Amino acid sequence: MTNVTTLRPGGACACTAGYRGSMTTPTSAPYRGPRIGDRALGRGVTATWWYTATAVVFFGAVTPLSWVGWIPVHYDDAVGRVWLGLAATLLGVAGLVVLLSEYRPSVIARRDEERRTPRPGEVVGLGAMLVAGAVLGAATGSWLAGAGVVAAALSARSWPRGIRWRVVVGVTIVLIALWIVEVPTLWSRLDIYVPALFTTLLPVTFASSMWWWEIVLELDRAREAESALAATRERLRLANDVHDLQGHHLQVIALQLELAERLLQRDDPGGAAREIARARAAVDDARQGTRDLASQFRGVPLPDELENAADLLRSAGLEVTTDVDTHVGRIDALGPIVRESVTNVLKHGGGHHASLSLARNADRWVYRITNDDPGDDDTGWGSGLDGMTSRAEAVGGEVLVSREGTTFALTVSLPAGAASLDQEELA
Repeated sequence: MTNVTTLRPGGACACTAGYRGSMTTPTSAPYRGPRIGDRALGRGVTATWWYTATAVVFFGAVTPLSWVGWIPVHYDDAVGRVWLGLAATLLGVAGLVVLLSEYRPSVIARRDEERRTPRPGEVVGLGAMLVAGAVLGAATGSWLAGAGVVAAALSARSWPRGIRWRVVVGVTIVLIALWIVEVPTLWSRLDIYVPALFTTLLPVTFASSMWWWEIVLELDRAREAESALAATRERLRLANDVHDLQGHHLQVIALQLELAERLLQRDDPGGAAREIARARAAVDDARQGTRDLASQFRGVPLPDELENAADLLRSAGLEVTTDVDTHVGRIDALGPIVRESVTNVLKHGGGHHASLSLARNADRWVYRITNDDPGDDDTGWGSGLDGMTSRAEAVGGEVLVSREGTTFALTVSLPAGAASLDQEELA
C-alpha cells in the first residue's frame, strides 16, 4: 500500500539544517568545497599506517621466531632455550609496538615542532628490545641473533632527518661482520641461513617501511596545504570582487554627491536633485551587485551538491546510491531543499539504505530522496517539510511524500524555468 501526501505551507517551522553545501567562486574557477575523495584519502592514510605497522611487527616477530625454531637443530637442551627465545620474542615485539607508537600522525606533528630528544615511549621501547636482544642471544648462543634485535630497534626508532640511513648502514655492516665471525661455530648446517638472512635484512626492512610511512604523511600534509591554499585563494578572489564592485559604485556616488553639492551652491536645485537621484540609483546598483555576487558565491552546481549530500549520508553509515543528470548546472531553489532533505534523513532516519536522484522529466526537474527507516514520525520526515514546500511552491514547484512499507520517499518537482543553468558547463 502506497500513501502519497502533497504538502502545503503552514504548520511547524522547518528544522535547522545541519548540512551545508560547498561554495563556488563567482569567477571562472569554482571551488567545489570538500569532496568525497578527501575523506577517502584520509581513510587511506589510516589504512596505510595499519598496514605498515602490521608488516613491521610481523617481520619483527618472524625473525626471532626463526631463531627459536633453529634452536632444537643445534642444541640438545633445547626446551629451556626455546622458552627463553619465545619470551625474548614477546618482549621484543612489545618494545617494537611501543617504538611504532611514536610514528602516529599526531605524535609526528608534535615531534617536528620540538627539538628532537628521546621521548619516554622511545626509551621504553628501546630498553625492552635491548633486553630482548640479550635474552635471544643467550637462548641461541649467537651474537648475530641478539644484535639483530638491537639493530631492528635502532632502525625503528624515530630519528631526525638524515640520520636513519646512516644508522641502518652501520648496523647492517655490523650484522654482516658477526655473520662472518660466527661461521666456524654455528654454521655447520644450512638451516641457519634463513634466520641469519632475515636478521641481516631486518634493519633495511624496518627503515624502508618507516621511510615509506613518512612519505605518505608528507603527501597528506601537502594535500591539506593545497586545500588551505585553495580556500585562501577563494577568499582573496571574493575580496577582489567586492573591492572592484563596491569601489566603483562608491566612487561614482561620491562624485555625484559632490556635483549635487556644487549645484546647490549655484542655486540649481533641479540639477542637484537629478544628481542625487543618480546617486540613489548607483546605491541600488551596488546593492543588487552585492546580492548577485553573494548569490553566485553561495551557489553550487547540483551534481556537486548531491555528491556532498551522498558523502554525508555515507559518513553516517548508510549505503547510498545516486543517479544524477550530468546536464544540470545550478538550480538555486533546489540547493536548500537538498540540504534540508538530507538533514531530515539524518535526524529522523536510522536505516541502512538511501538513494538520491535528479532527472529531467519533460519541462520539469524531479529530485527524489528515499531511505528505509524514517523513524516514528507519521510522515517519516519531520517538520522540515514545511520549509521545503515553501521554497518549491515559490517557484511553481511541488513536494510529495510517499510511503511504501518501511521505505519513505521525498519527491520535489520544479519547473525547468526555475533552474539557473551554467551554459558553459552545459557546453
